[in-house]
Amino acid sequence: MAESEIGRIFSSLIHEIRKLEKTRKLSIEEDELLNRAIQWLKNHQHPEGYWGYESVADTGLVLLALATYGIKERKWVIKGKYGGGIQKSVQWLKDALNVDNWGKNLWDTSICLQALLRLGVTEDWIVRVIQWVRKECKENPEKYPIHHLAQAVNALVEAGFPEDAYNVCKFIANKEEELMKKGQVLDLYVAGQVLDALTRAKFDLTSSIITNLETNLRKSLERIGNEGISEASFQDVTMAFMGLASFLGGEDNPLINSITAELFKTPERFKYDGSWYHDAKKTAFALIGISKIKDIRKVNEFPNRIYRIITRYQREVVKIFDSFKEREMKRMSVVKKGYFWISVVYCSIIASLLISLIFGINDSMCQLIISTLLVPISLSAAVKAYFSYKGRLKEQG
Repeated sequence: MAESEIGRIFSSLIHEIRKLEKTRKLSIEEDELLNRAIQWLKNHQHPEGYWGYESVADTGLVLLALATYGIKERKWVIKGKYGGGIQKSVQWLKDALNVDNWGKNLWDTSICLQALLRLGVTEDWIVRVIQWVRKECKENPEKYPIHHLAQAVNALVEAGFPEDAYNVCKFIANKEEELMKKGQVLDLYVAGQVLDALTRAKFDLTSSIITNLETNLRKSLERIGNEGISEASFQDVTMAFMGLASFLGGEDNPLINSITAELFKTPERFKYDGSWYHDAKKTAFALIGISKIKDIRKVNEFPNRIYRIITRYQREVVKIFDSFKEREMKRMSVVKKGYFWISVVYCSIIASLLISLIFGINDSMCQLIISTLLVPISLSAAVKAYFSYKGRLKEQG
């Protein structure tokens, strides 16, 4: 029975993994909208290289969005008039750097670091930034909000320090566990970034922390899907969407599809000029979130999807073995009880024979016969009693 059950489980596992060979693609229309958004960002770069109001955070976000979509052009023309490009933005960030960080802000620094690493920048000042992020995460994690640490995890993964990233994940998980005990829930903006970071760092997918984050994000996005996305909540929704899409690993999910349609809704959210709300920061957030479901081969892009499937089937196998173990223990208990009562019977016979030998029989021949019988019976009884006693010790241990 156990063999047939295990065979069924592994057949289902193979079937699930084969499904990961399929890709999930955006429609041609949605791809075109993404291209327009990328072009809008390029046209709204300031000639000095930044986006927003000389904002490090906005510039880092836009660079991260562009790098995520493979945009690495050193130069381009802004609105047909001014010189722009990745090179100008990288130089602007370098000039704004405070030795090894941007404004001692872990979130801003981690976002910029991810963007620069994806763009292939490997100069000495980037190494200093990496070391600052590592040092802050190791020595002062309690100083920073959870979503700052989440982006630091992503930066450490990008920089090639998975062990450092995993240690930060453990700190985040402990903080989240404390909040759960108090009955508190992370807001969408934070929860989405945390789930994305834990997923990218390959944190324990069976963790109650991850399950709790996924459940809360699902409930919130389902509610928002019914009510609609407002401009005020757009940033929160895109980060929640990013986290859940990252965790689901490109899965063709009805909830993800519903939120995707809401994000692209024109002209309520996606504007005719190719932006989201005519805002560089919101446009970058949207592009980063949607990148989690763009044309991908899921088995390559999201290995955590495989880990989740294997973990689920592993639980089923464990249940079968636990059930088998329980049945075997019950069977052994019955056998041990049988040995015990056999031992009792043998001991009773021995006692009766000894009493007869000592007190009731004077004939030497009868005594010899009884003595001859006593030897094998005694040995057999001792063996039965020994195994029964040994079995009880194992049960207690």
